[in-house]
Amino acid sequence: MDAGIASFATLSIGEEIENPRHLKKSLGNLKRQQRRLSRKKKGSKRRAKQKNKVARAHQKVSRCRKDFHHKVSTDLVTRFDSIAVEDLNIGGMVKNHHLAQAIYDVAWGKFFNMTQTKAESAGRVFKRVDPRYTSQICSNCGNKQKMPLAIRIYECESCGLIINRDHNAAINIDRAGQTRNYARGERRRSKKRERDSRPQSKPRRAV
Repeated sequence: MDAGIASFATLSIGEEIENPRHLKKSLGNLKRQQRRLSRKKKGSKRRAKQKNKVARAHQKVSRCRKDFHHKVSTDLVTRFDSIAVEDLNIGGMVKNHHLAQAIYDVAWGKFFNMTQTKAESAGRVFKRVDPRYTSQICSNCGNKQKMPLAIRIYECESCGLIINRDHNAAINIDRAGQTRNYARGERRRSKKRERDSRPQSKPRRAV
């Protein structure tokens, strides 16, 4: 699954989950309530009342976002046995002031944690994979090429594949997650074979 801003997420099967943009849609009301608060006299009852209105407006956005996260995470865990996401450095990403507000609005970190908790409780596999080059590598032939953020369609210079940028990334993320699952399973099987090959010592009599 490739998390994004234009779409909240794109799945490896090509399905896109729309970004509801809760904060952006409520921004006009939030600013209006904040301006009204700034005009109220400090220490007055009217200011205290308006302060509560501002808090309720922010709480409404938070509740809508949380409800959306719950619905999407439950749907994913119900439909899929394995879920892979990018291990994003969100703290570093919000330093980009042009994208910070949109990143805070989607709240990937909270969504990933919620999905992981539900997946593990349901016996599903949840993996965080290295996000490097997931958008640059061709999901068909493995060719790597530069992909500026403004380019939304991936056109492979090697094999000619034409695919949505986020869909291409989602396939690479899913593949990386499956590889990690296979490698982990191989390590477990190797350790089991090693244990089984050891000579069994005879049990000692109790003294």
